Amino acid sequence: MSDDSPSERDVSPSDSTAAAELPDAVVTAAAELRDAASTTRILVGIGDSGPEHYEAALAVAARMLQQRQAVLNLVHGCTPRFSITPTGGAAERHLARGRQLLEEAELVLSPMVDHDTLITLTAVPQTGVDALLQESNEAATVIVQRRDGSSIRRVYGVSTSHTVAAQAPCPVIVVRRDQLGSDAKRGVVVGVAPGSGLRALEVGIAEAAARSCPLTAVYVWDLRFSPTFGGSIDPDDEELAEATRWADLVLARAVAAVVKDHHDVEIRALSVRGVVENALLQECEHAELLVVERHRDAQLASIGLGALTRHLIDNAPCPVMITPTSDARDQSEVAQPAEPES
Repeated sequence: MSDDSPSERDVSPSDSTAAAELPDAVVTAAAELRDAASTTRILVGIGDSGPEHYEAALAVAARMLQQRQAVLNLVHGCTPRFSITPTGGAAERHLARGRQLLEEAELVLSPMVDHDTLITLTAVPQTGVDALLQESNEAATVIVQRRDGSSIRRVYGVSTSHTVAAQAPCPVIVVRRDQLGSDAKRGVVVGVAPGSGLRALEVGIAEAAARSCPLTAVYVWDLRFSPTFGGSIDPDDEELAEATRWADLVLARAVAAVVKDHHDVEIRALSVRGVVENALLQECEHAELLVVERHRDAQLASIGLGALTRHLIDNAPCPVMITPTSDARDQSEVAQPAEPES
């Protein structure tokens, strides 16, 4: 897409006379842009290290476009990280380079999407993190690819995906290059916890509906007692039965709170005793998407995301979607299921 493409022009014919004087292609582009204002917007972060560092993200976006009407926005932050903000000629060179990178990314994307897919290119004179966070204010979903490579390079690259996932106001999908080509998988898995997960469930059910696939809501719990320093004892059968009953009630109430608007989605509710990360990774082995809710204080942490979410991003066999937190009042209601009547 060139610099004067429809996505970059200011085309707003005010009346039929003005429209009649414009080329048909321009009038069509203007109509598309007006329609796009009320259409789902999906962002994909494009880095400066070549297709191998964003191709998997583009593939995820292309598949999502097959399942819903949306505008795809490729975004590049032109200001290098850890550098003094460029001015004058340097800033213009960075912007020109950014536009070139976006055009290269569009060429990589073109075989994956229909020819009439609406794609916009946004080069911003900010860092990649700042550009994605700014653009995410008007987006439905952000997709970023986690970098591979050496540990030093991963520290540099992963922080972008982690920071965006921790702070964006919309859900963020983090994908790895080794997940490229996993289109045969089917199903959405959502992690639910006593104090979080309602927003993840809402987003997960909407994704399952768009993808026409089943959803599995997983609540992982454990019950151990440590009455003395350095030791622990397992609960007895009665205590386990009570804990299982409680977990089932928490999960059932959480699912009931969001399923009313999506009766067409096949939903499986599963409460599992065990380690959270192990249970979620096992359940999403054959899934196309894992959805989890970020920790309430994740955006305040210097690392960006909690250890559990980072572990899932690094090890899940499918892309991981991180959603903003649920409303605390909604979660408190879900976490306190009413006692069944006797």
